[in-house]
Amino acid sequence: MKYDKILFDLDNTLIDFDDAERTSLRICFEKFSIAYKEEYNQIYHDINDKLWKMLEKGLIERKVLIVKRFEELFEVLGVKNVSPKEFNEEYLSNIKNGKKLMPNAVQTVKAVYDLGAKCYLVTNGNKIVQKNRLEGQPFMEYISGVAISEDVGYKKPDKEFFIGAEKTFNVKFDSKTLVVGDSLTSDILGGINARIDTCFVNVKNQPKNPDIKPTYEITTLLDLIDIVK
Repeated sequence: MKYDKILFDLDNTLIDFDDAERTSLRICFEKFSIAYKEEYNQIYHDINDKLWKMLEKGLIERKVLIVKRFEELFEVLGVKNVSPKEFNEEYLSNIKNGKKLMPNAVQTVKAVYDLGAKCYLVTNGNKIVQKNRLEGQPFMEYISGVAISEDVGYKKPDKEFFIGAEKTFNVKFDSKTLVVGDSLTSDILGGINARIDTCFVNVKNQPKNPDIKPTYEITTLLDLIDIVK
């Protein structure tokens, strides 16, 4: 077996975060009596993605990000008299219920587990939200440990996150360890920073980044099985 320790990202790798994001945003707009349009999803997504990339580079703190994303959204949409802080609190209370799986998530984790590999989860984000989204997930019976950035004290792509994950899992990452994720700037760059092989799950046909080169690139999660063997 080429890899015996698989570090799976969670959002948009195993669980469909985009679906949870859309659903939570719509519920929040309705709760705060704001007229909702489908195109607001993309506007919010672009703002949130921009800010998270700033977070990955250490240019903004998470506690600032989670409110600022709605400040910027409301400014674009012309929303008045709604607290971005209260809106964010409602958003988080809803998004934690987003548990829809990505295609082939359970089959892939089980297949890798059956090959004899240890499977772990390495994720950024709010620990309450992430832990709630993991409850009852069928792939969890194959997972040996979970490292969440808020618990570890560092975030991907910082190499310190992976050092913290080693302590959390009580294992040593080596040449038979593989990071699997959908984000070049978080998962793949994180693996590179930690000197761990990486597999980019490019389901959405994202453009290449000449500065971030994964060890492998796949377009369906099931292709991971042959890489691990």
